[in-house]
Amino acid sequence: MKAALIRELSGLSNAREVRHIEYGYELCAGWPLEGRALAELQAFLAEMGLTYAPGIDHSAVIRDEAGRIAAAASLDRDMIKCAAVRPDLQGTGLMASLITHLRQESVSRGGDSLFLYTKPQNKRQFAELGFYEVAGTEQVLLMEDCRGGLAAWAETVRDPRACGCVGCLAANCDPMTLGHRYLIEQAAARCDTLYLLVVSEDRSAVPAAHRSRIVEQSVKDLSNVAVAETGRYLISSASFPDYFLKEKRTAAVAWCGLDIAVFCRLAGMLGISRRFVGTEPLCPVTAAYNRAMASALPQAGVELGEVPRLEQDGVPVSATAVRRLIADGRWREIRPLVPRAAYDYFSREENRDLFLQRYRQSFTETDYIIDSRWEEGKWN
Repeated sequence: MKAALIRELSGLSNAREVRHIEYGYELCAGWPLEGRALAELQAFLAEMGLTYAPGIDHSAVIRDEAGRIAAAASLDRDMIKCAAVRPDLQGTGLMASLITHLRQESVSRGGDSLFLYTKPQNKRQFAELGFYEVAGTEQVLLMEDCRGGLAAWAETVRDPRACGCVGCLAANCDPMTLGHRYLIEQAAARCDTLYLLVVSEDRSAVPAAHRSRIVEQSVKDLSNVAVAETGRYLISSASFPDYFLKEKRTAAVAWCGLDIAVFCRLAGMLGISRRFVGTEPLCPVTAAYNRAMASALPQAGVELGEVPRLEQDGVPVSATAVRRLIADGRWREIRPLVPRAAYDYFSREENRDLFLQRYRQSFTETDYIIDSRWEEGKWN
């Protein structure tokens, strides 16, 4: 089949690669599909029990001699999504061709490994393609194409000073507030070493690198606190893909279980025996996650410590309130709510401008996804 026709059928007018594979199949890859081709892919995925996932930035489609989709797979940064092969063609090597292409694309972007979420029953199929299990539950399996990747990341987190009772606290700190500082102080007082993991996904109003720097500056007086990032293994509920789940309303619960499973593996590697959280009177999603941890962590030998939220005038100090003040142009009013490093950060106009730009996007995308999953799933 001619390349021009393949481009037309694939909806990739700027396709960067069109090549013959074998037995009459053609692979076309490039930027995301659109128009008729996107609708065709969505229909193909629906037949495979999948849905087209948001965030895709690269797609690869294999078509047969008649121009029909035989197999497809896509990338969302370092995450493989929407990978499927027509049932009558499974076992013919088409998925291997797609994975090879996506690996090459990832390397061209500077990537060093790929991740995928799939159903547990697909473990063997992807293991044969060079993927290794990171963690899993009855509903979902996280895999990567790097053997021992989680252990290698754990070593980057490990603090050589860690000793005695080792605790852990994970927080987004978007931005860091005095409520976060209070929680950290209380947790640090209850253990000999505290790993403070700052969410490294760059989907928040304050850029990940900036959040991490503010946190480090704000806790430098706490000698037993080791600040690190969550890396690519512990992700937010907004980033968890649900395209392979038949019941979308179970996505929040599935993410919760998998995130806890990954953390339990990390805890075993770093000798973590306590995990700390703040009480959550405002966000039902976080409150449900805390309850799930209280049930699951003891089975892994980890105690959950819940610290009462810091309040001012009977109201919990929250990052949500701080973000709203800044978004409303009342940034000076955050002074009694945030540590000095955070206030100094927002005192600079360029940082406030960056925040406002990202705030609009993060609110419409992240908050909507989390809120909708809560409404659909109604965690118990």
